[in-house]
Amino acid sequence: MPERAILRAHFAALGQVARDAAAEYDRLIASAGDDHTRGQLRQLARDEQRHLELTDRLMDIVDE
Repeated sequence: MPERAILRAHFAALGQVARDAAAEYDRLIASAGDDHTRGQLRQLARDEQRHLELTDRLMDIVDE
């Protein structure tokens, strides 16, 4: 398997994990009982969204 295909497969798997985590953070934010916890979860969700964006960019680079 070419190296780029291997990298793409790994980045795709990372992207799926990030998407799953982002969805879980959204679910937890909706069910959080207090503002402090919601704020912390929102920060984690933003961090995870950034991780997803960077993973997507890595996939773009591998595809070039």
